Amino acid sequence: MDSHSVDEPDIAILLAQTWGVRPGEPIGHDEICRMWAYDLGWFEMQVATRVRDNLIEAGWLEVRPEGLRPMIDISVVQAPFAWMPVMRVLEDPPRLAQGATPVPAPETPVEPEVIVEPAMIDPAAQHITTLLDRIAQESNLDRKEVMRRAQRKRRALGPVTLWMALLLVAREQQLSMPGLVASIAA
Repeated sequence: MDSHSVDEPDIAILLAQTWGVRPGEPIGHDEICRMWAYDLGWFEMQVATRVRDNLIEAGWLEVRPEGLRPMIDISVVQAPFAWMPVMRVLEDPPRLAQGATPVPAPETPVEPEVIVEPAMIDPAAQHITTLLDRIAQESNLDRKEVMRRAQRKRRALGPVTLWMALLLVAREQQLSMPGLVASIAA
């Protein structure tokens, strides 16, 4: 077994880990070194620069005006848990084999079909006018005043349904709660 064929998966994993969050996008010369040194913590900056240059020279990285790109398809590469790069491999990487699977050209992303589900209807919301009328009648407050107080509670409490705010107004007015709650549960 050729030692180069053993080393190639390590280089493929290094490239897959590097481009994992942004597949298909070019990465700048200095940016790739900063990623390896600071983001991933694999190397010191001088070592990262040397590794980058070695991978370019061995044909693993393609130099383009917009940045570097891997010369293999990294979409199928799986990194083992807690994988770390092997410096022995990166100091003298094997030349990329001519038959290596090239990186597919970046495709224009296809927008996924958005499925809009109908909003859940709160069954208690159907009884708001009945609840409002009962609270106004039992508390001897004007209907508009009950609604004003309920809206004030909603603003103060944040995401609260109108029927809950109305029940809070009723509680504040010391009304009998079981009958009101039963009216919205029907």
